[in-house]
Amino acid sequence: MNRRDMIVTTSLGLAGLAVGTGSSSPSCGVSKEKAVKVTGFVIDIVKEATPLLNLLNAQDLTTTVEAKVIPALEKLKSALAAADIPASSSMLDNVRSVLRLVGDALLNLPPSARRTTIIGILGSVSMLLLTVEAFVKSETSVATGAATPSGADSTLDKAILKGFEATRQ
Repeated sequence: MNRRDMIVTTSLGLAGLAVGTGSSSPSCGVSKEKAVKVTGFVIDIVKEATPLLNLLNAQDLTTTVEAKVIPALEKLKSALAAADIPASSSMLDNVRSVLRLVGDALLNLPPSARRTTIIGILGSVSMLLLTVEAFVKSETSVATGAATPSGADSTLDKAILKGFEATRQ
């Protein structure tokens, strides 16, 4: 299996995981347990990516990931486990902003297979965080009494479709 096949297979697997755990229809929404489990999985993925950053000689990015991204993800997991939706929403925004900074810094590094792999990992992490976002939004809409239109395209569905289309190129 070459690198492209591996990336396509991994992307489709993660998209399948996101679909399986993050359906946004009201009858089978994301549970708190699933959101916590996915967040734990994301923490493990990010921890496994730090050695790759070291291989890129990007110690500043490794430090950022270890000092900001992982603690923010752990706080998000704790907030989700406690069903603290306002804190979860805030921590989710914080995680995304830090990941965006890491992604921008990665794009400033010279092109390489390792850089491409880490960008793919960040893309997968972003896809998985959509599952967490689906839980937070569903709990927010329940708390505010807002109804979710059953026929509307969700952010999760659009992101999964976009990820699938990217693998077909």
